[in-house]
Parts: sequence; structure tokens; C-alpha cells
Amino acid sequence: MYSETVSVEMETAASLMYAANKYMLQKLVKECGKCLSEGLNVDNVIQVLEQTSLFDDNELKSKCLQLIDSNAKVVLTESEILSASPQTMETILNMDKLSVKEIVLYDTCLSWANHQLQIQRSTENSTDEMIREILGGLLYKIRFTTMEVAEFAEIIQGKNILTAEEKASIYDFLATNKKGSGFMFSTGRRIGEEVWIERAVTCVKFNGAWFPKPGVDAINFSTDRNILLTGVGLFTGYSGSGYVADFQILHSNNSLFQKRLTVPATIYANQFKVSVDVPISICAGVVYSIIALVTRGQIAHYGHPCQTVCKKDNVTFTFSNYPESTYTTEIYGQIPRLYFRH
Repeated sequence: MYSETVSVEMETAASLMYAANKYMLQKLVKECGKCLSEGLNVDNVIQVLEQTSLFDDNELKSKCLQLIDSNAKVVLTESEILSASPQTMETILNMDKLSVKEIVLYDTCLSWANHQLQIQRSTENSTDEMIREILGGLLYKIRFTTMEVAEFAEIIQGKNILTAEEKASIYDFLATNKKGSGFMFSTGRRIGEEVWIERAVTCVKFNGAWFPKPGVDAINFSTDRNILLTGVGLFTGYSGSGYVADFQILHSNNSLFQKRLTVPATIYANQFKVSVDVPISICAGVVYSIIALVTRGQIAHYGHPCQTVCKKDNVTFTFSNYPESTYTTEIYGQIPRLYFRH
């Protein structure tokens, strides 16, 4: 307090930060926040997130949420989250970006509720009614409406955590995408785990290499839902050092992403993932183009046949010819895979 020098360690930073806030020692608050931020990991992120609500540290809170998103499956399935407060659970359930499926969040909430019941009522034999009572308003933060129908049917079978009326209303939403009167559940789809669609039904090794003369391999695509495009799969090279390609993603001749890259060669029909720097927002019903121009080397494989329509997690992709594509078409050729989040 008098010398303005301090040595802050991770084990005491949170409690020291609380005292520093109480006595309005802003430099010490900053040092504690810096220590917590630098020492943040999957094992302590829930504990640190708890503290940010006490200190109103939005910057540190944002770092905690980013770490949870990047390591969601680990954070949400390990024991540390079971001791989280209802406020912290609500913060996590309110996240619009989480790299896990909604059913993982649902399972986490059940485990958390059971743990709370053990602490509060010293019971290991919890009923569905007791779990619902502990969850309270958190139940409506679980986005049941973004689950697959089969997933939803499986988790509610023989369970009474949801009422019969709530089950029926969610089924109705899954079938019609419309809310009935009094519908209380969150419906916005999170930006979830990365998945992909396979355009190529069968991968064929070319007799030699994919067309010896340089040419454009390109395809158009559209979706029926808004998604985030996170990457594109390309077949690997024919020999030696692979091949060099100029890669682009376009919308109405506007470049959304472009990169010159080297794709390695492999013996088998492997794919090389081209990850975009920042996920690209793809709007439903809009046509986008993916273009690869090989400038050196040759590709080893191609897809034959390829699907013109692919569906994954309620998202339908439709492919069509790119007019300037030299070899690849909607039923034949390159660009076999698209990665996305939704």
C-alpha cells in the first residue's frame, strides 16, 4: 500500500484482488488481473470466471469465455465446473459461441444439478423434479431447439425434467421452426463445433496425375441456413514436393479469402485442410465460389462421382458449376470437403 511494489502469485491473486478492490488500490487490482490472465488455463478458468463477476473485470471475463469456447469439451466435462455458481452457469449457457454440441451442455447441466443436490441436501438419489428445481431458469437457457430430433427424443425418453407441454412445444418447433404461445426456450443456434460435408462420394487416383496442364478447379455452392465457413479440403499432391496453388473464396467477384499455399504430396487419398484466417459468414440462399489454381506441381486424386447436394446437421449445401472451371464440375473433380460451424 505504501511502496507500490508487490509479488502476486496465482494461488492468492483472486483473494488479493478482492481486497485491493475493497481498498481502492487500482494498481494492485491491475497486477492481480494481469496475474490471473497470464495464469489462465482449463483447470482454473471456472474459478477465475467466478471472480470476474465480483470485480466487474470485462477484459478478464472475455479471456475466460474465449478459453472456454476453445476448450469447451474439456472444460464442460471435467469436475471443476460442478462447483460453479448458478450465475457462472448462466454466463456459460448464454454464450453464443461454444465449440460443442448442445447435448454436451445439457449433460453438464444435469451433472452440475446433481452435484448441487449432494451439497445442499446430502442426497445422491436425486429425482427429475429435484433436478428441475435446482436448474430453475437455467433450464430455459439450454437450446433444445437446436438439437437433432433423434437427440432430443433420446434425452427426454423416460425423463420428467421437462413437462409434457414443454416437450410437445419443442417437438413442434423442431418440425415447424415456429414458436407457440408461451414458448420460453432459447432458439438461437450457437456457433458450435466444427463439422464438415464430403462432396466426393468416391476418391479416385488419377492414372498419372490430375490433368498435366495448369487449369482452374472451382465450384459454386449455396446453403439453406446461415453458417460460418471455417475451411476447405483439397486433395494432396501427386509426387515429391506436392503442388502450389492460388486459393480463393469469392462472392460476386469480391474476394472473401485468398492465399497462395503449398499442398503436400501423400501416397494415399488424404485431404489437406485450408483453414480460413477468420470464419466467413455464409448467408442462406447466396451463391459463393471456391477457386484453386495450381501454379506448380500436380494433384494426385479427384472425386468421382461428387454430390450436388450434401446435408449435415440440418444444413443443406447445393453445388453448381463455376463457369470458368477448367476441369472440376458439380459431379466430378476437386474441392471435396467444406468445413463449417453453425
